[in-house]
Amino acid sequence: MSDNPDSGDHNDRLLPDSNKPTEKSMGEKVSTVFRNVLQTRTDNIKDWFMNYGIKSSVGVLCWLFGSMGMSVLWIFIGTSATASAFSVLYSIEKFHKKRKITEMFKTVTEDKSKLVEAVKQLHMENSSSLPSWIYYPDVEKVEWINRIIRQLWPSIQGYVKDILSEQVGPSIRSSSGLLGGFKFTDMDLGNIPPQLVGVKVYDEHQTRSDEIVLDMQLVYASQCNIGVSVNYLNAGLCDLDFRALMRVEMSPLLSKSPFIGAVAVSFVHDPKIDFNLTNLANMFDIPGFDSLLRGAIRDSVRGIMVYPEKYVLKLVPDVDISYLKFPLPDGVLRVHVIKAKHLMAKDTKLFGPNKSDPYVIVQVGRNFKHRTAVVAEDVNPEWNETFDVIIEDIWHSTINISLYDEDILNTDDSLGTASLAVRSVYQRGVVEEWINLTQVKKGSILMKFEWFELAHEASNLDKAIKIAEHKENTNSSLLSIYVDKACHLPEKIKDCLSSNVQLKITVPCRKDPFKTKLTEFSNPIWEERFLSPIQNPKIDQIKFEIESDSYSGKTLGTLSFSISELLELEGMCIDKDFPLDNATPKTTLNMRLCLRVLKLKEKQGPQFDGSEIMNKPPTPSATTQPSPTTSPVPEAEKPTPESDEYEHLSINNNAHQRSPSIASIASVMSDGAVSRMQPNERKPADNGKGRVMLTIRHHQDQLLVLIVKAESLIICDEDNSTSDPYVKVTVIGQNLSKKTKVVKKSLNPSFDQRLSFQLSIMDVRKSRLKVSVKNHTGFLSSEKVRMGTIFINLANIPDLTLPNTRWFSLE
Repeated sequence: MSDNPDSGDHNDRLLPDSNKPTEKSMGEKVSTVFRNVLQTRTDNIKDWFMNYGIKSSVGVLCWLFGSMGMSVLWIFIGTSATASAFSVLYSIEKFHKKRKITEMFKTVTEDKSKLVEAVKQLHMENSSSLPSWIYYPDVEKVEWINRIIRQLWPSIQGYVKDILSEQVGPSIRSSSGLLGGFKFTDMDLGNIPPQLVGVKVYDEHQTRSDEIVLDMQLVYASQCNIGVSVNYLNAGLCDLDFRALMRVEMSPLLSKSPFIGAVAVSFVHDPKIDFNLTNLANMFDIPGFDSLLRGAIRDSVRGIMVYPEKYVLKLVPDVDISYLKFPLPDGVLRVHVIKAKHLMAKDTKLFGPNKSDPYVIVQVGRNFKHRTAVVAEDVNPEWNETFDVIIEDIWHSTINISLYDEDILNTDDSLGTASLAVRSVYQRGVVEEWINLTQVKKGSILMKFEWFELAHEASNLDKAIKIAEHKENTNSSLLSIYVDKACHLPEKIKDCLSSNVQLKITVPCRKDPFKTKLTEFSNPIWEERFLSPIQNPKIDQIKFEIESDSYSGKTLGTLSFSISELLELEGMCIDKDFPLDNATPKTTLNMRLCLRVLKLKEKQGPQFDGSEIMNKPPTPSATTQPSPTTSPVPEAEKPTPESDEYEHLSINNNAHQRSPSIASIASVMSDGAVSRMQPNERKPADNGKGRVMLTIRHHQDQLLVLIVKAESLIICDEDNSTSDPYVKVTVIGQNLSKKTKVVKKSLNPSFDQRLSFQLSIMDVRKSRLKVSVKNHTGFLSSEKVRMGTIFINLANIPDLTLPNTRWFSLE
């Protein structure tokens, strides 16, 4: 026996103990939950009865009997009768609650899947709140991981510093000539580690059989201190706030240790990055420079890890990670810009009616932009243009439509904008709709969208070619070209060993050829993927040429490949070393070519709802400057009107299943996650009664109002020092109201409580919210009750399908 009294306890914790209670069954867990809720409710009723019920009843009876001149005996009899009545009513209420809970317990015991709904219903009836893990049971709370991260944080800091200096720094330097001298001089990430707010693990029916996929909501708010230098001018970065939804993919799954071949990490959306600058911060406040620096950092992160870009860590040396790093796209979106009507007349004419010269810019995602032709002097123009867009991420891509009036001497005037989620088209197959334009008084545009799936059967090709022949700029198939490396390149010049080589790919119907990055002649490894639409694979050919930067005008090897060869192969894919012409017999090019046929998805799903049009200005990352070209061009930012007053959290709550092609779909994370206010976002002016922060959204026929917190509330208590605030939310016109818990003795309370109302989206659009902050007072108290009120017109919120968070000033 050990002399240390703690050793025995420690060993007991490590070894199984037959005397310890076993894990509770589902029925016992349900019984415990219901018993706790019932006990809490019973205690509240008892407290109310003891504090107010008996005292008030006795006082009223004594006053009545005394005013009537009755004896003390009658007072005793009346008090006893009142107490008996209260006791009977309480017993009846307790009996009904117990019977209801017994019925719910029986139902849950027979069907365990109804546990969550039963607990939610019980809490809603009791006007109490539940954590998001109950409302979204597929999102798990992982505090044990956060504890591990806290202990590993010193080691993780060193790894993050290496990434900043070796990858982020060079990327920022290459983003602009003004930042060529950028470098990190000091990197102290602080003592506060990042936290995982929630984790979702996708089920096996939502993923492929050889992968595991997780979504993690990452929050990092630290008092870090990072020093940077730009052209010998030093500055500091502090108060870093980083929030992102991170996707982790583990694939392929192996039958031997370590059981996972590689891990890919990416951000589902552009992460929210906020920071403050110190030292020579005044220099960064020069107009244009601050936005340049922040934009460079944002673009750097986007180019490295925002989907479809991924950071891949190979765990097994001989595993091919190209399938994980470069999955096939989700499909192809065919866009028809047909016509518009009732557009604004921006050009004033001396003779005749005013007119406009309209054209349309359609941008999908970050990298595709198409500009239509200009229709001169017409407010009801017709374009009838069609083009194809490759979609790599169904669930987070947005179609942004912008109309402009072309002016030769002045800046083009806006004729309206509209936005539509790509997933709305994918879910229906075909959408043809008149879309009302926003930011203008009138105007609408007729658009048609078709979703094409990627089929790997050659039998679908003839039909696809026939469909594509009827429209210009459309295609029948999609070719994926993955270039791995070249071997045994010929030494045609003396200094070839010190030169760099590049692969040029010429594809039919494409103006400019694809080009890989330059790499060393001695080790030409590219590992790059290119996607190209193909009009007719039966006759089209691709040409590959390897060129050297010191051997201009001549090639080190060529290859002509007929796409029709893929039609005869299983799965229409080939992966091998291709021998090159005009080179040595050993010179080869290792590639993988995959052909997919565009197959029109049949029209299905619910009827298109006009509320799915996101009537708000495009975000800066999606807004583009009008360009004369009609082909896909790199993204260019354009100044936009002031951003909407509602802040959209970077969590997509409308995706409920994963796409079969490893496309990103955000988990339905907690609605209580409120992001930090952006640098250009200010709190509303205080009217002397304080402010309240709310998050509003509509989800699954429920209006959800999250009361986050309040600040600078007025003093109402008799001691003239504090208040006991709570919030009451009323849906005007629907006779619905609910209130939060009471926060004792606080003028800056934090509620974090969600109130839900069963309402359709149409009813919500017609309603207003009345949000009242009140002071909880005792019976017959003379303290002030009303602290402030706000009214919110729900029709003014642009997109209720997403959480909308902002501060409101009380009046």
